[in-house]
Amino acid sequence: MTEYLQKKDLHPEKKHHGEFGSKENILKKSRFISLRYRFILITSIMLLLLLTTLALVLGMLQTRTIRGRIEKQGLAVAKNLAVISVDHLITYNYVALEKLVNQAVNNPDIIYVIIHDKEGKVAGYSRRPDLQNRILTDKASLNAVEVKQPLITVHAPESGTTPVMDVAVPVYLPGSLDRWGTIRVCLSLELMYQQIRQTLWSILILGSVALAIGILISNWVAQRVTRPLETLVKATIEAARGNLKQKISIHTRDEVEILASNFSFMIKEVLAQKQQLENQLKKIKRLQLYAEKILDTMSDGLLAVDMEGVITAVNPAACTILGIPPDHTVKGCSVLDFFDKDTQFSAYIQQSLENPSGRNQREIHLQRGENTRILLTGSSVLESDEKNIRQLIFNLNDITVLKKLEAEIRQTQRLADLGTMAAGMAHEIRNPLSAIKTYVALLPEKIEKPDFLEKFQRTVPREINRLNNLIEELLELSKPPKYNFNPTDLRELLRQSIELLETDFKVKGIGCQWDIPHELPQLMADADQLEKVFINLMQNSAQAMPDGGMVTIHVSCKNTRIVIDFRDTGHGFSPGQAENIFNPFFTTKAKGTGLGLAITHKVISEHGGQIEAKSKKGEGSCFSVSLPGIQD
Repeated sequence: MTEYLQKKDLHPEKKHHGEFGSKENILKKSRFISLRYRFILITSIMLLLLLTTLALVLGMLQTRTIRGRIEKQGLAVAKNLAVISVDHLITYNYVALEKLVNQAVNNPDIIYVIIHDKEGKVAGYSRRPDLQNRILTDKASLNAVEVKQPLITVHAPESGTTPVMDVAVPVYLPGSLDRWGTIRVCLSLELMYQQIRQTLWSILILGSVALAIGILISNWVAQRVTRPLETLVKATIEAARGNLKQKISIHTRDEVEILASNFSFMIKEVLAQKQQLENQLKKIKRLQLYAEKILDTMSDGLLAVDMEGVITAVNPAACTILGIPPDHTVKGCSVLDFFDKDTQFSAYIQQSLENPSGRNQREIHLQRGENTRILLTGSSVLESDEKNIRQLIFNLNDITVLKKLEAEIRQTQRLADLGTMAAGMAHEIRNPLSAIKTYVALLPEKIEKPDFLEKFQRTVPREINRLNNLIEELLELSKPPKYNFNPTDLRELLRQSIELLETDFKVKGIGCQWDIPHELPQLMADADQLEKVFINLMQNSAQAMPDGGMVTIHVSCKNTRIVIDFRDTGHGFSPGQAENIFNPFFTTKAKGTGLGLAITHKVISEHGGQIEAKSKKGEGSCFSVSLPGIQD
């Protein structure tokens, strides 16, 4: 409804192409990397990681193996020299020791052999006789002469960059803990590093070949996977551009083929949905135009206001009723600022915004210059899909002419009622006055007759009381109401009224049945006045059953209103009599003034209720009283 009132333009074709165009631009602007290249890159990285890990593991294993072998070789040579050189160290036969170290150095893996005596001096140095009887001060030598257990160290020599292994074994006399010297054997690690380099080069070459083969294989696999995917990507781009009538043919016998088949089915469904939406859009446009024409041509005014008090829509009839110029724009204006804040209409809108859920229909007098217009206004709530209140829709109906017509009708009805009341009063007053006049005229002639005086004293006061009761009922009907409204328990009030008439009913042979729910909303009422109404209706029912019968009282709730039905099994009355039964001085009884039901009607009306009489001749009657309950 709001969309129709606000006359929003719907252009789904523009929105459709605009949205897909933005998606295509995003696809172009994003950093797009082909899935094939990603697959090749990931495969290459995995192969490189695998080859690097393999090279590191093999290098570590080979280094550990070769080094362990060299350590065993060095320890074996040093220990053999220690056993052989014990006697020479004891006798300080440095010549023999020199000869021994020169023989040991003939092994190509041994760089040099040194024998230190127990003082740390060089007892023998292979191919370096000039160092005999000298103390070496390098760090390796100083550490070696102090060892008590075999010591293996790897260090870089002074004249080279390739590390060497230095094996130092202490020399002890058999059965003694005295150290008599140290045997040092220096082994070359060049062969170990050479073998490691050969291994790494082999791994590098084989790895490069494997990497090239892996790239080729991954490229072949990626192409086999990505080619149909590229076809699907192109199809999606075409679909985004609006081409939904394309055909996709992919036969890979795997998930890609299933994906392509599902995509084709989805495009067909989207195309069908698009056509359906276009058809629905045409219907919506026709309905929109139809609704706009209705709003423009309807005689009732319609004003839409959001919960902030801002006018969102207004139709021409509302502009005419509210006196808004045709060329004046009110959409977007505050409704409270646009209308005077002291007017009834502004106060009504303010109350509706504060309590939007209330059904507060009201007559409002709107002053426009010298003219006063009477509006019948009502508000309804426009909710969102989340059941939140979005706007209030005010319905404005100009009833100024209708009110004038009602006033004329009421004036005519008052004149007619006045004539009826005058005729009824004349009839009701004539009878007692005639009796009084007759007795007064005969009074001079028969004043001394005891029988006449007795009749005079009995008849004249009775007729005077009759006139007095008639005047009191007329005053009750015409005087301004003075009610004391309080929350009232209807069930208890009816129960009291029934108890007051229970004895009289039994004497007349009349039964009474009542059906009153325990849970009834309370009434805001004058309990004494309502009790008189209930008693009067039950007495009328009893008077309609002179030979006995049954009075039934039924109470029900209908839309916050309480309905009380008084039924009897009496003689009833005709539909024509039902139309006039609440008029003053109208009665179906032989005796009575005809003011009781008129007073009852007045009391019910003052309580905001309604009373209705239904009957058929000879089938009893029913008086239905409807009263508003107190809402929680």
